[in-house]
Amino acid sequence: MPSIYRPRRPRASPLWQIVHHAWAEFESGYERRHRPIHGPLRPDTVEVVRQFYRCGDLAAGFNRLQCPECGHEKLLAFTCKTRHFCPSCHQRKVRAVGDWIARELCFDVPHRQFVFTMPKPLRGIFRKRRKLLDHLFRISLESLRDWMRARLDLPEGRLAAVASVQTFGDYLNFHPHLHVLTACGLVDRAGRFHLLPVESIEPLAELFRHRFIAALHHEKLISEKKARQLLAWTHSGFSLDAGEKPVASHDVEGRRRLAEYLLRAPFSLEKITWNPTAEKVVYRSKRSWHTKKNYQVFTAPDFLAALVEHIPPKSQHTVRYYGLYSNKSRGLGAKAGRPRPVMPPAEPERRLALPAATAPTLFVLPPPEPKSARALRPLWRDLIRKVWGEDPLICPCCRGTMKNVGTMIRRSEVEFFLRLHGLWEGIIALPPPPCPPFDIETMEPLDVPPQWGWSDDIEPPPPDWWLGDMPDPAWQEPEFDFGDGRSLSLETSDPFPPDEVPVFRWD
Repeated sequence: MPSIYRPRRPRASPLWQIVHHAWAEFESGYERRHRPIHGPLRPDTVEVVRQFYRCGDLAAGFNRLQCPECGHEKLLAFTCKTRHFCPSCHQRKVRAVGDWIARELCFDVPHRQFVFTMPKPLRGIFRKRRKLLDHLFRISLESLRDWMRARLDLPEGRLAAVASVQTFGDYLNFHPHLHVLTACGLVDRAGRFHLLPVESIEPLAELFRHRFIAALHHEKLISEKKARQLLAWTHSGFSLDAGEKPVASHDVEGRRRLAEYLLRAPFSLEKITWNPTAEKVVYRSKRSWHTKKNYQVFTAPDFLAALVEHIPPKSQHTVRYYGLYSNKSRGLGAKAGRPRPVMPPAEPERRLALPAATAPTLFVLPPPEPKSARALRPLWRDLIRKVWGEDPLICPCCRGTMKNVGTMIRRSEVEFFLRLHGLWEGIIALPPPPCPPFDIETMEPLDVPPQWGWSDDIEPPPPDWWLGDMPDPAWQEPEFDFGDGRSLSLETSDPFPPDEVPVFRWD
């Protein structure tokens, strides 16, 4: 049975409340408290947070959806479309790209995920110089390709892989590692797929370790003494995980889950608990072997510092496509009409466990009909229908299809329709106005009453005093013209008395 789709309320999110409460303090104290550890605060990071602050907020503008049959209206807020910080927009991107990778990009062959991890003493090299993560991409993919070529005896075999770098651990600590979703085998020049037999991955782990240390030494990022020390460790700190078994060729949902895990956000809203009284953030995750706890307590500025550290620089690509999955190879293949390697329809599971001597060479099928990138892009409506099981554009009154009848971005129009629908919450700017209070329209200082003067025996007003029942001098338009000869009039008195202002709570 489908769920009832309800638009999210961004101001009720714990992350929104943390940003609203602590962003000004975080910015003012960043140079002193956080820059020595995290490096300078980039302007593009600040812009991402500012866009998130207005994401989904109806006060920032919206589209009016109206049913042509019964006139029922729905307001659709704008989104920020940023990644790695806004949970809603990032999850939408994860759903869309993950489904495209699983259904359109990946061949119908077995796939496997490899996770390449470096030891803790080397992670600080990449903390303030994210461009150096290119070495992690290059060395991991070259090691994986060469290992498969040697194992299958295909010196010119081609890899098909998607790689994504993640810089976060369970508790938002800086932990750079690489996830690779790759076809479990290579493709030769004739277009035939050769399945890699299931075996130990220890040789691949050692190859990655030696090449990575050599590359860091060549770039003069570590000394020769440090390199010899890392190579001499009994427990090197380098780790390689390949999961329990490959995903079968026909398991599209399995590929989708792996693809979404590659693209996942650095944090989860379900793990965040915000305590406004103590001004603390409790972040819950798996039990840590280091602290022996399943939670960690942050101050609000420290939590924001840990979050924004994982926003990648504007020019850095966190997801890259290699071999036959690269944009160039796919474009040339579509132009030449080359077929896609596939598993034969019979007994795909038995072939996964064959020994190396009998590793099969698989056949190919004709290529599918090419589709444009725009045709493959899922719409907002399709994603909501897939997650909630309900079409968000279906009118709840008459079951007709709602149409977009206008975009509202002007302040007077936005406020009018939000008051009409009982959704007006006021305009909030980032950061919150400092004391003395500022006018939310002009940002000019207001006259401060004497009782608000700063003294030892008089307590200043709370920072969000202006969100209460303060009268709004801008509301002077009791009548609105629709532009088609119709107009809507309200009473000249306050349209919503204080005791009738809608209050929103989470059940």
